[in-house]
Amino acid sequence: MTVRPEDYDDIVAKINKKYSGDIRRGNDYETVARISTGSLELDLAMGGGVPMGRWTRFYGGYHSTKTLTALSTIREAQNMGLLCAYYNVEKQYDADFARDKIGLNPDELTLVEGASIEEIGEKMEAMMTVCHVHVIDSCSIAVSEDELNADIRDWRPGISARAWGKVFKRLNERFDALDNTVILIDQMRTNFKTGGEQASGGRVFDFQSSMSVLFRKGSWMWKNKEGYLDEGATQQKGYGGQIEPAGYEVKCRIEKSRVCRPFRSATMRLDLDELKFDRTFEMLKAAVYYDVIEQRGAHYYKDGEKLGMGAKAVRQIIDNDSGLQDEIWEKAMDSLRRL
Repeated sequence: MTVRPEDYDDIVAKINKKYSGDIRRGNDYETVARISTGSLELDLAMGGGVPMGRWTRFYGGYHSTKTLTALSTIREAQNMGLLCAYYNVEKQYDADFARDKIGLNPDELTLVEGASIEEIGEKMEAMMTVCHVHVIDSCSIAVSEDELNADIRDWRPGISARAWGKVFKRLNERFDALDNTVILIDQMRTNFKTGGEQASGGRVFDFQSSMSVLFRKGSWMWKNKEGYLDEGATQQKGYGGQIEPAGYEVKCRIEKSRVCRPFRSATMRLDLDELKFDRTFEMLKAAVYYDVIEQRGAHYYKDGEKLGMGAKAVRQIIDNDSGLQDEIWEKAMDSLRRL
């Protein structure tokens, strides 16, 4: 068949008339918007935050802050006026924790219960028409109905991955590339044959996701005299007389991405008392890296004038200056947009 470019407009018009405008030019698509995770450093690694209109996968070991980050993303989405649904597969949701520690609004959050993969998919298919952001916590715990109906002694490897694949294909028909955003939370488990770690969900989750973020728990940390998490701080004992950490490092890496540069990394510090990432730790790193603040040895300068001596003193300044925080955030995000 001969290719006739002169018939392009006529052919495209006929197809769009039948299929509701499914053919467009590449530049007709809007730039992918983002939802902040609440962590500046993680947002920068992710190209600005969780991409809207895409599927994102958070995976890693236990206590690696996957759920905490997902709930923080819900908080930021609510601040943007977006409606959110949380699929409570693990049955671990706590309204007081979500409100008091995370800062999200439970009254505006839709909580979806259900344990089977097919049930989650059926509910999500309907909820996609009324909610913007969907968090499944976690995909690893959900079980296929075929497995539930089988004999408890049966061994059926891969059955959950096949069930999720079926659900994803169905949900893609409902998914709106502008209004829907999905975060899939998946766990890392030990492969008993190799001794290494692997995500329990299988490759179907990677194929479905536009971005996959690996979370790993790092070293324990304690607080210094100024109350900040510090790798050099003295270990402290709790009420029971045993050493109790005040926080720990969280290391993230973008293992796959179609919406930003892959293999960027982020290192955050989680404060266990506040259950929040250490914001000024990330702010100071970004301020120096993006030339908002100049570091000369132990001294820090802003616009040529001395700001303070030592990281601790400058962090306190940043902590008490919301205008400076906004300037650092905007400079970091502006630099990211120019990449």
